[in-house]
Amino acid sequence: MLLRFRVTNYASIRDEQELSLVALDEHRDLATTEMPLGRERILPAAGIFGPNAAGKSNLIKAMDFAQTVVVESHQHWLPEEPIPRWPFRLDAVSRTAPSTFVFDFAHHDVRYEFGFRLDDTAVQEEWLYYWPKGKRSTLFERHGMATSFGPSLTGQKATIADLVRENSLFLSAAAANNHPQLRSVAAWFSSWSRMSTGGVHTAPNQPLDDEAVAMLRYADIGVIGAALVEQTPEEADRGPGPARPRRGRRVGTPADTTTFARLELLHQATTDAGGELLPWSWESSGTQTWLRLSEVAITCLRRGSLLVIDDLGCDLHPLLTAQLVGLFQDRRSNPRGAQLVFTGHDVNLLGKHVEHRLRRDQVWLTAKDPGGATALYPLTEYGRVRDGVDDVEGRYLRGRYGAVPFFDRELLEGLTTDASGHGA
Repeated sequence: MLLRFRVTNYASIRDEQELSLVALDEHRDLATTEMPLGRERILPAAGIFGPNAAGKSNLIKAMDFAQTVVVESHQHWLPEEPIPRWPFRLDAVSRTAPSTFVFDFAHHDVRYEFGFRLDDTAVQEEWLYYWPKGKRSTLFERHGMATSFGPSLTGQKATIADLVRENSLFLSAAAANNHPQLRSVAAWFSSWSRMSTGGVHTAPNQPLDDEAVAMLRYADIGVIGAALVEQTPEEADRGPGPARPRRGRRVGTPADTTTFARLELLHQATTDAGGELLPWSWESSGTQTWLRLSEVAITCLRRGSLLVIDDLGCDLHPLLTAQLVGLFQDRRSNPRGAQLVFTGHDVNLLGKHVEHRLRRDQVWLTAKDPGGATALYPLTEYGRVRDGVDDVEGRYLRGRYGAVPFFDRELLEGLTTDASGHGA
């Protein structure tokens, strides 16, 4: 489980910002998880809210970049390539200053802290600590190209250190070379799932399992099943229009060697069959998004892994968004400690009118300072917030907690008048 994530100098994040999933309140009705050998309890979900361009997505991108460095830097980055980081560019100092990423997490009932600092050409620092018996111990520390090891790290560590390049992580090299202890730690990073909900989703080319169909039915969107249908690329790309023949083809026949199977959803219909298959391109963006989200969510719930979503709710009804969050909040659907971290604008999740609202220590806000740098701060900074009592949604929209856009109406003057100063 993810406990905390800290990042410095990435995208719009200039100064160190921290996202924490450590519970500050007691939540008997949430699927919180107790830390091994500790008193902390870990939250199953956290939402990040704020105005457009305030840096919400950049926090997700920072997590995604750090994951990529762990998983790919040793095997997929060339030695001469620059590190594809994205430092804060709105001041001269930050453009060349290093970026830092730190994860505090629990894996196989052990707490770890892994972090690294890098610039455009090299990893400057890297470290991995763990708490096997409740007390911090060093597995390795790296400064430049020099790496030192703690007594509990076994295996071919020195040999692997000789393979590390300036622009790759020691942890990435250790995982690629099958180091038993460190491969397991690196696997935690590989286990994440990440989604962005905007845009067009490609039709699946494999059957849906029973759980996916059940989630479609649960959403009350009129879908009662699904089937794979053989199509040509032209048929798959064709939008709503006149009916077209889609059935009866055989994949790979001489008459049409370019046909392939593509998923279509079965809609309830007043026909003899009781249902009608419709092309994927005819489905609403909300239906496509819900299918993709629910499939990934079910996989993460089964594994007890982390799901990170950028812009949750942009295509979904607020009540449906809350149901997705509820899958992680409810112990019955989340017995393995899966987690959801998301950004979004669906402030209904802050209110009292949805079934699965966020509690005050699950809400994070973003705002930019006059220099364009993102600040990330928790709702718990406002100590008077009472869960289930205060109108958090209304207070947020009225600007009580910040993290809302400011509209300068003077900029609109003249837009609706002609050159003589009269209205159009």
